Amino acid sequence: AFCMTKQRLLITLLGTLLAVNLSGQQGGRASPPLPQLPLTFETAQQRIRVSVVATGLANPWSLAFLPNGDMLVTERAGRLRIIRGGTLDPQSISGVPQVRVTALGGLLEVALHPKFEDNGFVYLTYAKGMEGNLSTTAMARGRLKGSALEEVREIFVANTRSSSATNFGGRIAFDRAGYLYLTVGERQEQDRAQKGDDHGGKVLRLRDDGSVPPDNPFVGKPGYSPEIYSLGHRSPQGLTVHPETGAIWENEHGPLGGDEINIILPGRNYGWPLVTFGMDYDGKKISDSTFRADLEPPLMYWVPSIAISGMSF
Repeated sequence: AFCMTKQRLLITLLGTLLAVNLSGQQGGRASPPLPQLPLTFETAQQRIRVSVVATGLANPWSLAFLPNGDMLVTERAGRLRIIRGGTLDPQSISGVPQVRVTALGGLLEVALHPKFEDNGFVYLTYAKGMEGNLSTTAMARGRLKGSALEEVREIFVANTRSSSATNFGGRIAFDRAGYLYLTVGERQEQDRAQKGDDHGGKVLRLRDDGSVPPDNPFVGKPGYSPEIYSLGHRSPQGLTVHPETGAIWENEHGPLGGDEINIILPGRNYGWPLVTFGMDYDGKKISDSTFRADLEPPLMYWVPSIAISGMSF
């Protein structure tokens, strides 16, 4: 985590918010015991205290707070869990779509509709299995009733079919007007990020039912999918709305170096892989440029990478 004085911004890696039960068995080997908690870390401007909320989770990916303070948590293997009053319910919530579990794929995001208290809508993103060992990023919506999702309907499926096990994206954020923003990774097939008819490497803007808003920047433009709001992203793993300005903030993985934070603007191109501060995994250059006047520069970048994940104000 870090703090920016000008924006008074604290960005938290959500993977640290839940303590995984490291004393369990994974892959046939016993993991080391949990460190003695709580832990306190001193940064330049903030004191961060880490304490255990719940144990017994396997590969938690996302969490969402219900109005009563309970937490919904996704696990990569396809389970939606609920933590009630600080206790993890041993039973998973039923009704979750079938997912394809890969190195970086499975059940991903869980998010609540802005009017959840009225309509009960919960959104899930996940790696969807396709024929021929292919997969893509998909999103479903259902109503949470007790310990079940009901009326579950798949409302969006990206056209990023691939045999790749990585870079699904899948983060969700709602803006002040109730539009839904969805990140889709480029599946580690970097040319997708610059293709206008490919959802890979994009931030998408949808209505809450998965349909396309008529004022999206590429609606009616030949060669572009109308869902696209911005392009030129790699593996977008964080998405949130600034509580004061309403701006859409996104973060994404670079390869070896070049993790980024971006402020997302309609129709803009954020450069991947035409410009990057990172190197390929074999140490070779991806691009000779880190900047181009017609492309949006990142607000912040890291070299080396920090494996940036979720983001929250």
